[in-house]
Amino acid sequence: MIDFGSTIINSIFGGAIMALAASLNLYLLGKITGISGIIFKCLTLTDCYYNFSFLLGMIFISSFLRCFIYPNMKQTTVDSPTFLESSGQFVGDLSLPGFIIAGFLVGFGAKMANGCTSGHGVCGLPRLSKRSIVAIALFILFGLTTATLKYYLQFLRPSSYAFNVWEFNLLYYLVFIFTLSGFGFIIFKSLKSGIKDKVRDVAISFIIGSLFGFGLIQSGMLQRHVVIEFLTIGKVWNIQLAFVLGTAVSINLFTFNFILKKVARPKYLEKFDLPTNNVVDNKLCVGAAIFGVGWGLSGICPGPAILTCYLYCPQILAYFIFLCAGMYIESYIDGKISEPINKNPLLTKFNKFQKLNENK
Repeated sequence: MIDFGSTIINSIFGGAIMALAASLNLYLLGKITGISGIIFKCLTLTDCYYNFSFLLGMIFISSFLRCFIYPNMKQTTVDSPTFLESSGQFVGDLSLPGFIIAGFLVGFGAKMANGCTSGHGVCGLPRLSKRSIVAIALFILFGLTTATLKYYLQFLRPSSYAFNVWEFNLLYYLVFIFTLSGFGFIIFKSLKSGIKDKVRDVAISFIIGSLFGFGLIQSGMLQRHVVIEFLTIGKVWNIQLAFVLGTAVSINLFTFNFILKKVARPKYLEKFDLPTNNVVDNKLCVGAAIFGVGWGLSGICPGPAILTCYLYCPQILAYFIFLCAGMYIESYIDGKISEPINKNPLLTKFNKFQKLNENK
């Protein structure tokens, strides 16, 4: 059962922090905080200074808290809230092949749907984007179906020779040093480039990434079973994720609309960098369904994957590698599959959302 005291307060607080980070990103730099998009741009070396700084900021706050503030983040005590699951909890019900399959599906689906739970959820729903509304509905529908089936049928569970999680305290400190060193290197390259204001934008990106990561940690979203239980129909159902997403979306509903309607341009850039595709097509629906299946298997979306990629190895590292592989493969074949999927009469027949395009 969920604790309707501190747990819910943490969820609301974490959702509010994520909303603040996303709103600042939009107001200052004109960007949507979509973690899957940021990861893909890092893979393709697009807008490297901003995107790498953002991800380094996320990992920095995770490693900083793990090393110096809550060294026992996996142990529940009065003075140290539980923000992470124990290693046994995290990998106890999903095999290494399960993590690999889930990671690939989440990456492939996120790229195909042009967004994940952050881009479509935290940032898309507040803008009342038709594509985001449909994507989130399908994320939850297919995630709920997959998680529920897995709960009752017990497939992809670890065998007796399952890999144990590697836990090295030294690794956490090395990751912390790496993030600071990486950020320092980007600052150095920004200064060396001679481009006006690049250092400022890189610093803002790092701070916003840290803030968004802190919100995810505070809300409990690094505990994959919190998400799995939300997506499972049964006695284990957990409402915590609804408080996180509901808080973030509710706040951004006001802040995003104020910024986009009352502010002519971002504070530090020339224009807002917003999605231009407003069509609810078959490709969006198929991608969202694929993402939902991977999400329902693992309970992990791209944001938590970034924050935990060094904490639960080899499972979460394998998940993240195949998430990146899924994104890259989808981008490679996207031109070949987009038209056949969107013109498929069977998919069009079942795509009840396409009528949303009539009133765009």
